[in-house]
Amino acid sequence: MKELTSTGIASPDSGAGALVLVVEDDEAARLTTSITLERAGYQVLEAADCASARERFAERIPDIVLLDVLLPDGDGYSLCREFLAHPRGRDLPIAMVTGLDDINSIHQAYESGATDFITKPVSWGTLPYRIQFILRAKQALNEASISEGKMRALLAGIPDIILRIDRDGHVIDMQVGTYVNEMEEWVVYDPTTGEGHLPGPVYRILAPQIRRVFAGKGEQLVEFEWSQAQKKQRTWEARVILRERDEVVMVIRDITQRKQQEAELRLWAKVFEGSNEAILITDAHLNIILVNKTYEKIMGYTEEEVLGVDTATVGTRLHSHSFFRNLVHILKERGYWQGELINKRKNGEKFPTWYSISQVLNADGQPENYIAIFSDISERKKSRERIDFLAHHDSLTELPNRALLNDRLEMAINTAKRRGEKVGILFIDLDRFKNINDSLGHAAGDQILRQTAARLSAAVRTDDTVARLGGDEFVVLLPRVRDERSLAEVAIKLREELLLPYILEDMPLHLSPSIGIAVYPDDGETPSTLIKNADAAMYLAKEKGRNNYQFYTPVLNARTLDRLKLEYDLRSALEQGQFELHYQPQIVAGSKTLYGAEALLRWRHPERGLVPPNHFIPLAEEIGLIIPLGAWVIAEAARQVNAWHQAGFADLIVSVNISALQFHQAGFLAEVQGLLAQAGTQPSALELELTESMLMSDMEVSIQVLQAFRDLGYRIAIDDFGTGFSCLNYLRRLPVNILKIDQSFVRDMQTDGASLAIVTSIIRLAESLGMETIAEGVETAEEVALLASQGCRLMQGYHFSKPLPPVQFEAWLTQWLAS
Repeated sequence: MKELTSTGIASPDSGAGALVLVVEDDEAARLTTSITLERAGYQVLEAADCASARERFAERIPDIVLLDVLLPDGDGYSLCREFLAHPRGRDLPIAMVTGLDDINSIHQAYESGATDFITKPVSWGTLPYRIQFILRAKQALNEASISEGKMRALLAGIPDIILRIDRDGHVIDMQVGTYVNEMEEWVVYDPTTGEGHLPGPVYRILAPQIRRVFAGKGEQLVEFEWSQAQKKQRTWEARVILRERDEVVMVIRDITQRKQQEAELRLWAKVFEGSNEAILITDAHLNIILVNKTYEKIMGYTEEEVLGVDTATVGTRLHSHSFFRNLVHILKERGYWQGELINKRKNGEKFPTWYSISQVLNADGQPENYIAIFSDISERKKSRERIDFLAHHDSLTELPNRALLNDRLEMAINTAKRRGEKVGILFIDLDRFKNINDSLGHAAGDQILRQTAARLSAAVRTDDTVARLGGDEFVVLLPRVRDERSLAEVAIKLREELLLPYILEDMPLHLSPSIGIAVYPDDGETPSTLIKNADAAMYLAKEKGRNNYQFYTPVLNARTLDRLKLEYDLRSALEQGQFELHYQPQIVAGSKTLYGAEALLRWRHPERGLVPPNHFIPLAEEIGLIIPLGAWVIAEAARQVNAWHQAGFADLIVSVNISALQFHQAGFLAEVQGLLAQAGTQPSALELELTESMLMSDMEVSIQVLQAFRDLGYRIAIDDFGTGFSCLNYLRRLPVNILKIDQSFVRDMQTDGASLAIVTSIIRLAESLGMETIAEGVETAEEVALLASQGCRLMQGYHFSKPLPPVQFEAWLTQWLAS
């Protein structure tokens, strides 16, 4: 050992003048390292980053490099690899400077080719010795390289560790073959005696076999798992053989890879048999050598029945020779093919399959096997065909939808343009179809739509198209039309078909159609224009009393635009505060007593003035605005009646009309309660008016909802009683306060005996059920007297007052009570 100086640092000659390159970005650490090494006799080159380190390395090749892990312009690992890759740095010893507990950095240092590592904080006293040790190890390694090369040549083909062991597990000698992978420390040395012995866990595993060998039991073979690195367990095979009386030879081989391959083979066997897809394996000539259980299940053949079958011959029977020849060519050229093939079961049934075929090559790169995996895609194809069908057809009626209609209409127009012909479009809407949905439910409405689709399809030519656009709107496309007369004849024929009774659960229902007709090229030259104009003609048919057909005229286009403008204005009217409520008094006949007032919605349009309800209420229902609009009506009526109560009209009741969409929406009761609570109004001040038809769609639910309203104190009225689908069996169960006699019966009761009989019957029915009646549309004193004589106590109509804004209503009420 070299002598130490008084400072405790090795004498200058201990480093023999070796050149050390210190690469450290921390100036204090770099300076301390340089001073320490120079005092120990080393020459030092300094670098603060990767760039300057490369410059120093280019100037002089150092004997050793101290390299920090983290540098300003890179990392030490990359620089380490770079130096070692240089022709002059191939055997250069490099020590990486890492954190004390930074195991990951140490691992990365060795991965990058570093010789050793030095941990921070650096022990300055031992640093020169560490450098000296690394340099000596390098020199010893060089000296031993020749003899090691000879030994390596001898052990080049041996993948084993060979140990001589005594009875107590002491290692006498050990030789390691070149192909030993990741050999850990198989010999542990006693710090006192210096003797080597097997690691404790290994000896405990192998001790029984060693004792059996010494006991004369012959050669022993054992497999066990062990590794110094806990995260990466390895499997070993140990063969123990007696060498001398007190010595055995133990040959240990790493069989981790073999065990993994065996496990993989077992796994692939499970995958092969457990796969939900059929798998078949062929030889290089495409003859079947193996199939799995799923193949047998799908195809109906057993494995014995298909072994040796030439798949190429079978394939050419089910497909053309050219197709299958091309398949085989692609498979051999690319090593892989995927696509759809027709297959044939044992019972003769042909079915579509999706194949993935892979080529397996032998060690010489020649085809050895082919692996084919396939699945039955019959159901998938049916589903796909169904999806494609529904993309162009209506799911309820299976008629062409709007997209397919537009395609066919485009083709018809192009053909007609070339031939100088006409094309006809009939837009058909079922009159009062909404009443069917509201009263009998959507299931009944769906039956009506399906029957309508069948009738229209049966009544037209094979090359005509019947399409459903949605709801109860149908379109009939008629290519090659001679003239308008022929279109009228078709419209009359279709109308007669649709006038026939619809049978629902043995009950006949009668509906009528409104039909609009547009003609190419007179009424438009594009599909959208023709359909839009036929739609406008259909609305004209409805305006003329329904149950008829109308041809498009240019005037209708202006009406259509006006309706679209009205719809646009309606969508913003609520936000802009254009709606208001007018109130029509409800009188107790023969007295000055006011029962209440019906709140009637009005739209004060900035340009059109006061828009009648029948002009915008159906449109609001169609575009979905009726629900927020209905909520506004309830809130405004609740606020107004509360204000009147505060003003002294304590017994006043306000009735509001409820739409079917409002009534059937989830949480309607909670919404109304919230609106009244916000206005500070009691439920007894509000009367809800509903029609018979909206209750009939689900009567049991309707009864439950109405009873919940009644239990909270609301009053319930049936509006337009007698005009819908009345059911007396349900009526007796409905928690209703008032039946409102429709104004059509009131208007005709003096001249029409039947109307009078209906009015009288409604009054008697209400009395027997403990309900009140109120007559609407009362306009004369004679009507008042007649109704009173029949027992109707409550009335409203122009005889008393028209609907009035709140201020005018208050003035009227004051005058009425004072007169």
